[in-house]
Amino acid sequence: MLLRFAKRAWPWLLGVAIVIAIVTRVPLDAFGAAIHEGPHLRLAAVDFAVIVVILVTDTIATWLALRVTAVRWTIARTMWVRGATYILSLLNYAVGQGGMGYYLHRSGVSGLRAAGITLFTMGTTLATLLLLTTAAWAIGGQATSTPTWWTLVGCCAAFAVYIVVIALRPAVIAHREILAPMFETGIIGHAIAMLGRLPHVIIIVFGHWLAMLAWGIPVPFGVAATVMPAVVIAGVLPISPAGLGTIQAALVYFFSDYAAGATADDRAALVLAFSIVHFVYAMLGQLAVGLACLPLARRGDPKPDAQA
Repeated sequence: MLLRFAKRAWPWLLGVAIVIAIVTRVPLDAFGAAIHEGPHLRLAAVDFAVIVVILVTDTIATWLALRVTAVRWTIARTMWVRGATYILSLLNYAVGQGGMGYYLHRSGVSGLRAAGITLFTMGTTLATLLLLTTAAWAIGGQATSTPTWWTLVGCCAAFAVYIVVIALRPAVIAHREILAPMFETGIIGHAIAMLGRLPHVIIIVFGHWLAMLAWGIPVPFGVAATVMPAVVIAGVLPISPAGLGTIQAALVYFFSDYAAGATADDRAALVLAFSIVHFVYAMLGQLAVGLACLPLARRGDPKPDAQA
């Protein structure tokens, strides 16, 4: 029992530990004042509006990804199911995507193929975010000698190798059921899925920026465009639930200089306060959207024209 609890709780504990570690490095009085005096209603309204737009763009991108893998769901069906999985995404991005695989399997797709379609959707989403972030850092003149830059370059190189493998279609792996969706879509299918995913990724990136503006942290658009994608990458790392801790650390690291405050510690305290409140409101908005979509997602399971 204790071991089972530990396995379920450790991601939350890790995320909380990261936040506590950051809190201990900033003035507590400035941190408390920032949380107490911040424009909560304005931030909550912005966060909820962004969540709704994210669902719309996510629905279109997911629908396109399903189409290229021969799953013929309607836009409405895709929206209700994708929205319902937002509840699972509160635990982790990968868990939320796994929820899509569950609904695919319930609608008649074999388990292994459903897993493969889920991997394709996740992979094209992360690849879109990776390429967008790398391009933003290169265009924005970010330091090219930092570990972050070389990590991005290494990941892009790995993605290039993946694309070559997809093009070559080696028989030893191309016909495995779980990998078949990636090879069947081919390079064109990947390109369609990634282009469809681009608006969704952009909304996620600039959603953080709009939230910062709502809280009164005037981060320039150009800075947000080049740096914020790295924050999003930190949020999807499978370390803690919904990026708890990693997002807060990234926001404090990259954007404290743009906050108001007499000292660097005061500015870090303001950004940390924002990041925690923003996290809470975004999670509440995501939960509300998920609960609203869940009954509609459960309303029967129409059989899509899918390859099983």
